[in-house]
Amino acid sequence: MPTLLFINACVRGEDSRTLALAQQLLERIREANSLDMTFQIEEIRLSTEHMLPLNYERLKRRKELLAAGQTNDTMFDYANAVANADMLVIAAPYWDMSFPAVLKIFFELASVVGITFTYAEDGAPIGLTHARDMYYVTTSGAYIGDCNFGFDYADALCRLYGVENTHFVCAEGLDTEGADVVAILEKACSGEILNY
Repeated sequence: MPTLLFINACVRGEDSRTLALAQQLLERIREANSLDMTFQIEEIRLSTEHMLPLNYERLKRRKELLAAGQTNDTMFDYANAVANADMLVIAAPYWDMSFPAVLKIFFELASVVGITFTYAEDGAPIGLTHARDMYYVTTSGAYIGDCNFGFDYADALCRLYGVENTHFVCAEGLDTEGADVVAILEKACSGEILNY
């Protein structure tokens, strides 16, 4: 059964406008694919995970586990989830020109040579993930403009993992005077191609 991995970095939970937009997108994906196949949505809610950034001890342990071929260790749960997903949906509010720190920690833990990517003999990266599409969902009170560093980072990393198609789904200007937040959110994912 195909798997959609929903990486939820919406730290405000149900109060998050980004989560509301992501839920709209997920519903549209369900509707677009309901006649073709059944698929499973797996959610990783980053605000409830106990993730720590890598330090010397954890890097050493990761290296030892990889050298021993123990890629099923719990240390690699996030990397294996990303590698085995058929589609990725990342939801993260636009914070400080990118995203909440918890998403950076997730990416750090999911980026594992031999699981999500590897290198050819000439040093060129080779992606190892199953996913061909990644949707990056964000909202912003103002306008992002040329400072789209959150999507740019996720886009580059997912391409390293082997994801061919990346999509930016954004509702911005939500805090501007007179903004119709509901209409902006509804319009944000209306044009997306959502089939597996």
